[in-house]
Amino acid sequence: METVIIHFSDKSTLSLNEGDFLIPILRIDKDNQIFSSLDQPTELWNHIQNGLIPSIMDVFVKCDFFYLKNDPNTVYNSKAIVKIEIN
Repeated sequence: METVIIHFSDKSTLSLNEGDFLIPILRIDKDNQIFSSLDQPTELWNHIQNGLIPSIMDVFVKCDFFYLKNDPNTVYNSKAIVKIEIN
């Protein structure tokens, strides 16, 4: 099973596996109001050449924050990522 380790600027790490679900948290600007909204869960899938990177980047390019479906009590800042390693 493919695994990646995400390194954050505070030196913490997060391990993700194929089949994990990420929930993007989107910023919505509507009628002069700003609020957050949860986007569709994204299942991490293994690309034949690039591993989990494409499915992870599908989430990170559209949101500043995300959480794991199995751990909604921790929200991560995708802009604080400094490195993603395939293991």
